Amino acid sequence: MQFPHPLIALAAVPAIIAPAFATETALAPAQELVARITPDFAAKVTFALDSAAAQPTLSTKDGKLLITAANVHEAIRAYGYYLRNLAHVHFSWNGDNASAAQFVLPEAPVTVTPSTGFNYAMNYCTLSYSCTHWDKKRWEHELDVFALNGYSHILVTAGLEKVWKNFLSELGYPAAAIDKFIPNPAYSAWWNMGNLEGEGGPVSPVIIEEEAALGKFIVHRMLDLGMEPVMQGYVGFLPRDTDPASVNGKLLPQGGWVAGYMRPTVIDPTSADYPKLAALWYKHLAAVYGYRGKYFGGDLFHEGGNTGGANLTECAKVVQSCMQKASPGAVWVLQAWAHNPHKALLDGCDREHLVVLLLDKDLRAEHDPFYKDNGYLRRPQVADTPYVWCELSNFGGNHGLFGGFGLLEQYRTAPGLMGEVARKSLGLGMISEGVETNPLFYALLTERMNNAEGVINQEAFLKNYAKGRYGSDAPELVQALGVLAESVYKPTTMREGCQESILCARPKLDAVKASTWSDGKQYYDYAEPVKAAKLMLAAGKADKELAARETYRYDLADVVRQVLADRARVLLPEIKAAYDAKDAAAFKAKSDAYLALIRDTAEMLATSEHFLLGAYLKGAEDKGGKDEEARRQMRVNLKRLITTWAKGNTSLNDYAHRQLSELMSQYYLARWSVFFAEKNAELSGDKAPAAAAPAAGGGSVSNNGMAVSFSYEQNAGVDDIQNTFPETDTPLLYTPQGDSVEIAERILKDM
Repeated sequence: MQFPHPLIALAAVPAIIAPAFATETALAPAQELVARITPDFAAKVTFALDSAAAQPTLSTKDGKLLITAANVHEAIRAYGYYLRNLAHVHFSWNGDNASAAQFVLPEAPVTVTPSTGFNYAMNYCTLSYSCTHWDKKRWEHELDVFALNGYSHILVTAGLEKVWKNFLSELGYPAAAIDKFIPNPAYSAWWNMGNLEGEGGPVSPVIIEEEAALGKFIVHRMLDLGMEPVMQGYVGFLPRDTDPASVNGKLLPQGGWVAGYMRPTVIDPTSADYPKLAALWYKHLAAVYGYRGKYFGGDLFHEGGNTGGANLTECAKVVQSCMQKASPGAVWVLQAWAHNPHKALLDGCDREHLVVLLLDKDLRAEHDPFYKDNGYLRRPQVADTPYVWCELSNFGGNHGLFGGFGLLEQYRTAPGLMGEVARKSLGLGMISEGVETNPLFYALLTERMNNAEGVINQEAFLKNYAKGRYGSDAPELVQALGVLAESVYKPTTMREGCQESILCARPKLDAVKASTWSDGKQYYDYAEPVKAAKLMLAAGKADKELAARETYRYDLADVVRQVLADRARVLLPEIKAAYDAKDAAAFKAKSDAYLALIRDTAEMLATSEHFLLGAYLKGAEDKGGKDEEARRQMRVNLKRLITTWAKGNTSLNDYAHRQLSELMSQYYLARWSVFFAEKNAELSGDKAPAAAAPAAGGGSVSNNGMAVSFSYEQNAGVDDIQNTFPETDTPLLYTPQGDSVEIAERILKDM
């Protein structure tokens, strides 16, 4: 099918993705990237422009690698292809492996496989769940890797605090009201989506300025590398306490979100004042970032909200019209999630300036990713709408092995619905709520993005992946990856991400999940991660150089962590059975074994720098510079986000739980220890049974039009730990400790 849309060229001719350059100077950023990312190769790589090149080529000239491409974006993507497939260099959120790489020259010219085209990165949630602690140096590296992996468009929200401050100041809002509205960066994702306001504030001016400088750097570095930032458009948000009398138009109060949070209000875009507000927003957006922007995100009534009888078709027309006035040719990037966008909204959109991101959490290749609900986004309605298919494989940034291998291997090549759907999309999107997990899955996503039409051979992919990630394709490593690819990485049911570790659940004897929206169902054989862990361990014992590598230490810790999390699911029902039988001795022995699982997890995780809470918090704290209050704000808010999320016991408790070493040893261990101590006291007769007092808490919550219940066992000791942990300074780790091979061998000995 042909779209009457200029962006369709992205899928067919990736050269159009990036800004058009006509001189060799345009390739200077590519040469600079080579020096940053692989300094030993800097003098051995050259680039050349050929605007007629449909695909980049790799060749040898004068003893150097020559990359010929249509523009800087494709030149860098081609270098990424070279690093992955010829030099076997590996980059990931969970460790890089470049030191063992050897520079090689192609014996004959190589044509780089085509990209899927419009390759999008970052959920709003990702930028809070995973990127709050990323500083300028970290973002520089991340953008280099995004470019190498072929991403073309990336969401940018750092700096919106200053845009809002300047925007509201010009509108005459008092400084105190503005402070009340702007949240800490840890919570800014849900502010930018219109779900809450002000959480974790008032935000230090130091942080606001730091985020603004960071956002400007991100935008301009993306442009240098041939990528396009997706910036925040204006869809009518205003502070909830806006006086209706101060606005010439209709305010639409949005009510509550979840956990008691109240949403910002929305001005009906058809109101007289909306165009003035939009013009003011885009003025300040351009001033803060130093760039007018071409792609704009922003959803009306995301995850619920109140349309208030607004004419959605007319609203869409006005929103796009204001975007076009601010930046002619601008494209509105909408998220398709649950009931958004409504058909009436799409009916008002100019399809030539629209891209819909289809967020899909069902990673089965045979599943229809289009919604079939009444009046919402459906396959017939999308037929003439440019869209990007987006994986959504992680909710809340939870640690756990998970990913849809079956889908990505067959993308655009599978018979039936999925192949048809994929072939009509503009490209692929990486839109997990949290990243910095599952390097194997995201490497496969990169392979899929850069091999648009081909079938991925799993065996060949895993062998090449091992060689790049570990500098070794030892049989045990490849076998371990194969075991994981056929178990935890091959879900067959719709899921909210990984199977959560109940070690991270608020304690109760029948816990099957940690967060409200997870289903807690087993979907793989728990013996498979054990098998994979033992194979990986054998490889490390046989190769000391391998055992010392950052990438291997992360993966061994991650797989052993999964083994321990799975073991908890077997052990907890046994603990409950002992409690129900009033067998005090058995309960004590089994509950002690459960606590030992948490201690072992903490010890195993401490062997990798990527599982340390201290290292995680430091980046966020450093954004406060020398201002102690700013540093404290960043630390406290990030600790709360990844523990209880909101204050008190709500449906968001443990939603963003993490398996970081000090969280395991100081937070989850403390919660379960208090809980088991009380149960032990009950069984020994030292304490009245909890059943004599109200034992259950919880309720129901409706979000995305879906009602979900949550429950927890009341426990004052657990409440105290949860309430005080974010504000309490505890010993933290900043560098790894312990021998990963020795610790893994001890843990796996009897499994």
